[in-house]
Amino acid sequence: MEDVIYYDIVETELGWVGIAGNEQGLVRIILPEKSTGDVLGELHFSFSSGGKLVKSEEQFSSLVKRVKDYFKGIPVEFNQEKTNLIGFTNFQKKVLLLTKEIPFGITRTYRWLAEQSGYPLAYRAVGGVMRANPLPLVIPCHRVLGSNGKLTGFSSRGGLELKRKMLALEGVTIK
Repeated sequence: MEDVIYYDIVETELGWVGIAGNEQGLVRIILPEKSTGDVLGELHFSFSSGGKLVKSEEQFSSLVKRVKDYFKGIPVEFNQEKTNLIGFTNFQKKVLLLTKEIPFGITRTYRWLAEQSGYPLAYRAVGGVMRANPLPLVIPCHRVLGSNGKLTGFSSRGGLELKRKMLALEGVTIK
């Protein structure tokens, strides 16, 4: 039986955001794109190996409001969202769940995440986990900086400029 993936596409101050999940929780967040077509293309690509995409505004109604508020610069938290991290290793899940707890307006480093996960020398591996994060915003990998406090890596299509904008929405300025 094919897994049903529910999705919604939301217009925000920075562009169109995609939200997707199944009965077990959220599975994918697409950060701001220029059009709904771009978001839909990303969703189809993400689930090309399985899963029937079904549009559902009701499924994510409370999350949609918080996503819109976030991109207006209103402090919101996403850490209560149920996530589905199937397919990730225990280490990856641990890092992602630690990242999920980083509060609005606060940054951490890859090294900090490595240390908190119990693998103090695995900060490069933490970077790999951030790169594979399917739920940016809900698992706020944009709040993770290099050990020197500088912006490094951001796999969203908006790259470091989008990371900088998202941090600025939270009152964090990076030089």
